[in-house]
Amino acid sequence: MKIKFEQFLNGRHSWGIVGQNLARSLIGKGNEVHLYSTNGIDNFPDDLRPYLRGVIKEKEPRNYKTDPAYDMQISYTAPLNFGKYLANGSKNRFGIWCYEWPILPQGMAKHHVFTDKILAPSEFAKYCFVNSKVPEEKVMVLPHGINLKDYEDKKVYALKTKKTIKILINIGQSHIRKNLAGTLKAFGEAFTKKDDVCLVAKIHFEKAQHSFDVDAKKILLEFRKQYPNHAEIEFITEYIPNIIHLYNACDIVYTLSYCEGYYMPGLEALGCNKLNIAPRYGGQLDFLNDRNSLLVDGRMIRASRQMQYWTANVMNSCFESDIQDASAKLRLAVYEYDSLINKFENNIKETANKYTWENATNKLLEMVV
Repeated sequence: MKIKFEQFLNGRHSWGIVGQNLARSLIGKGNEVHLYSTNGIDNFPDDLRPYLRGVIKEKEPRNYKTDPAYDMQISYTAPLNFGKYLANGSKNRFGIWCYEWPILPQGMAKHHVFTDKILAPSEFAKYCFVNSKVPEEKVMVLPHGINLKDYEDKKVYALKTKKTIKILINIGQSHIRKNLAGTLKAFGEAFTKKDDVCLVAKIHFEKAQHSFDVDAKKILLEFRKQYPNHAEIEFITEYIPNIIHLYNACDIVYTLSYCEGYYMPGLEALGCNKLNIAPRYGGQLDFLNDRNSLLVDGRMIRASRQMQYWTANVMNSCFESDIQDASAKLRLAVYEYDSLINKFENNIKETANKYTWENATNKLLEMVV
C-alpha cells in the first residue's frame, strides 16, 4: 500500500513518537510510506529521513505538495486538522488523537466527518470522543506501543545522585494537569534527606507561556519552604535522545497527573521492568493494574478552566490523587521494592509483550478496506 503520514513527526513529541513507530512498522511490512513533518526535522530520526516528502516548521504555512491519492492516510493531530491532513484519498483515512478530559473542546468533535475511523489510544480516550457525540462505530481503540528490541539496550544515563533508589517523574512541559505541586507534596510527605532515595525529575523550566502552564521554579521554591528537610531531588533538563537510558538509571516511575489520555511513560516503564506508581484513573488503566503497579486512590473533582487545552468546558472533570495514599505507596515502593518487583514481574512482562507497535500495526491493518 501507498501510505501517507502528515503530522508532527519531529523530536520527542508524543504525536511524533507514535507516527514514527507506526511508520517504521508499516515500512517493515513492505509498504510505501511518505512522511510529511509539520514541526520541522531538527531531531528527526535518521532511519526515517529517506521517507520524508515534505517538511514545514510548526505554525508555518504549508509549502509542499502531496501526492493526489493514497491507499491509507494517518495523522496524529488535533481534529481540526483532519480535513487538511487526510485529504489525499477517499478511504482508510485514520485520525489519531486523545484528550485528557471527558468533554472535547468546542468544535472538535464535528471534524470526525473527515475520517473513516478515529483511532483512540485507550478506552478512556474513546469514551471522550463518544461522550462528545462522535458516532461510536467510528471510534476504534488502537493502543500506542513499544518496540521490545529497543529495551535490549541496557545503557544507563549517568545520574549525579549516589542514592540507592531513584524515582523518576517524567514531567517534560510543566502543565497544570500534570500536578507537579501534588507530585512533590506526596514525595515530601514520604521521605526526608535521611532516606536513601532520590527523586529524578525530567522537566522543563521555561517560563509559563500559556494559561495551562505552571511556573515550575516557583512550585519548587514553595515545596522547599514547606519541606526544608526533603529527600534529594535531581533535575534533568537536557534533551535525551534515548529515553530508555534514563529509565534504566531509575527504579520507580511515578506520576500524580490529574488526567492522562494514555500516559506513555507508564508503558515505557513496563518495557524496562520498572515499578509504576500512578493514579487509579485515566488512559493508563488499559495497561496499569493492581498486578503490575501501585495505583493511587483519590476523588473526582471539577477541572479548572486554566488546566484545559483549547476551549475549556466548565463541566469537565479530572482526578485528584489522595496525597496520603500516594505517600504511603511511595514508601511501600521504596521499602518493599524487591518483593514488589518479584510479585509484579510476570504481569509486567506479559503486558509489555502485548502493547507493542507490531501488535498495534497488525490491528490497524485489520481495519483497512
